[in-house]
Amino acid sequence: MIFRCPGCKSNLKVGEDLFAEKVVVRCPECLQIFIAHNDESVGKADATGEATLLVSDRINLAQAEKQSLAWQKAGASLTGIRGPDQGIHLLLKKEEMVVGREEADLILTDPAVSRWHCRIFKEKNRYWIEDLGSTNGTLVNKKRVQRAELNHLDEIEIGQSLLVFSEYSQKQEVKVEDLSQEIEKLRKDETKITGKAKPSPLPKNREFYLEVMTQPGRARSYQISKPCIILGRGEDADIRLEDDEVSRKHAMIEIFSKENVYLSDLASANGTFLNGARIRSMRIIHGDKIRLGKTILKLVVKDLVDEE
Repeated sequence: MIFRCPGCKSNLKVGEDLFAEKVVVRCPECLQIFIAHNDESVGKADATGEATLLVSDRINLAQAEKQSLAWQKAGASLTGIRGPDQGIHLLLKKEEMVVGREEADLILTDPAVSRWHCRIFKEKNRYWIEDLGSTNGTLVNKKRVQRAELNHLDEIEIGQSLLVFSEYSQKQEVKVEDLSQEIEKLRKDETKITGKAKPSPLPKNREFYLEVMTQPGRARSYQISKPCIILGRGEDADIRLEDDEVSRKHAMIEIFSKENVYLSDLASANGTFLNGARIRSMRIIHGDKIRLGKTILKLVVKDLVDEE
């Protein structure tokens, strides 16, 4: 089946044997995560690519089919599909969590979300959602609810944001980790070795580039010429991006060795996304796609031949 990405409008192919009514997918072009409903197919339009399947509504898939899904970890989770926090992915570890704009377990930056908007809790081995007297209400599958049981791939609307709830007893999901502590340890180790509070020079015989995948600047390539660079819109950024959704100092890339390359968000307004998922700090490798605002960059690693 062919579905149109709501972000870049690409026509994407999705294997119809992998879901019944809907599936959560990621666009390979703009990295937007969206829900593909079987009644929203664009028919026989030509596909420009194949969507990355993340979560299916078919729980009892064959083993080979399970391997087609990118998120594979047991448990329940919430994923941001629409709104300012689109792309956030949270594994539910607590028996009860509050979703809201301030002082909540899951904080959303959507101004239409109340301070304490709703709570999600586990009762008798099932997950439930309850509205906490919010101004704009809580909707599950487009119906306003005060309290409702949550089922796999239920769609939750609060304010202008859309979240999807998923729950698997099998391996079916992945968690994007925050590697801030690991990076801090690498920084301290570098300081002990070099006596400087900065990473060592770039590794020999390997070059690192960022290729722009979107307009404006599509096909432009930036070589990373030092071990720590800032990406942003401001004049102080090492790589300046002409994108009004990018913060002045948006993200940082640090190269500690050939294999230890890290991307960190610098408390940006709109977040830093790695392969479609919002991150704080993560290790990155050749081919990874980074989204800052509307701009998508791809990391390219080139090994040089030692003529000696």
